[in-house]
Amino acid sequence: MTELVAYADLDADPLVRSALAGDQAGAERAVFAEPGGLPAAVARRVLASTGPFARAARAGLADEARCTIAAAELDRLATAAHGLEVRVPANGAATGLVAELAASPGWGRHATDLASFHAREGVGALAVHRVLRVDEAGLHGIEHPDPIELDDLVGRAELRADLLADLAAFCAGEPANDALLYGRPGTGKSATVRAAAAAFADRGLRLIQVAHDELHHIDAVFEAVNGDGPWCLLYLDDLVFDDATRADRELRAALEGGVVARPRNVLVWATSNRLNMTHMTHSERADEIDESEARGEKTALANRFGRRVRFDVRGEDWYLEIALGLIRQRLGEVPDGAAEAALRYCRTGAGPTPRTAHHFAAQYRA
Repeated sequence: MTELVAYADLDADPLVRSALAGDQAGAERAVFAEPGGLPAAVARRVLASTGPFARAARAGLADEARCTIAAAELDRLATAAHGLEVRVPANGAATGLVAELAASPGWGRHATDLASFHAREGVGALAVHRVLRVDEAGLHGIEHPDPIELDDLVGRAELRADLLADLAAFCAGEPANDALLYGRPGTGKSATVRAAAAAFADRGLRLIQVAHDELHHIDAVFEAVNGDGPWCLLYLDDLVFDDATRADRELRAALEGGVVARPRNVLVWATSNRLNMTHMTHSERADEIDESEARGEKTALANRFGRRVRFDVRGEDWYLEIALGLIRQRLGEVPDGAAEAALRYCRTGAGPTPRTAHHFAAQYRA
């Protein structure tokens, strides 16, 4: 079997290899748990390709010669995908280009469309997922992201207004400030980030979550997403400004001009549970000169974010509004005594925060 060139990365995929080899049983096993049947499954792999053609298209190098080679391989993949009668029902869970490719063979005619797709949407997981995370191996798509929406957030609209305006400007290609959302745990910082990103998903926005212990991958993320699109919101979760590894220095270097240029299609939002951004560790307080230097560096990092939004606890009225709203959403009404029970719960627990309200609502029984 002749190896693929433009789609070389698909050679090792069990489903693609089975389809190209005419191995019906192998294809059925590989596609059994996937939606849409065999043509849709192969089409999704084509769109998520990280092979030479996708990378060339992303870099603006998809000339006629490369498209011709890709077109021939696309026709070959289409013939294999549509030629096997696998006994796995197709449930129609395919959209956009995947649906077009799954509908009929002759994929070669879509080569230039696929080149434009990769130039606009990127390659690999970035091209086909709205929410992604970062680890040692790179970007990974989240198949079932948190379905939270802005309507699920009760109160605090004034805190979200400027953030949403920044995202709207960013997705329109205009300048926007990076943002730091900080405050006590459970006050809705992470939920705000996820819901805001979901609100702009229809404009092609990607949410890329980077955990605190993965900050050293930021330069690699910049390289992976750099291009004319898609718009990427880099979400630095639970940022720590005084950890022993001094990740704050690493982050500041990346955001302010490390060896890898900051892509224009990246906006950075970070969350931190710290109320005082310049708090000193014991080791930093041990020496006056070191303390002054460390405090200056942490202030510099906090100041790197042009938008800084503090999430504080707003008291029991706000907590009750959230808790009772969740109860009403689940039960259709607020039973007598629910408010009193909610107040007892927060006063003996973690305080009147949105997280506490969700915990109470989850365990409440009328």
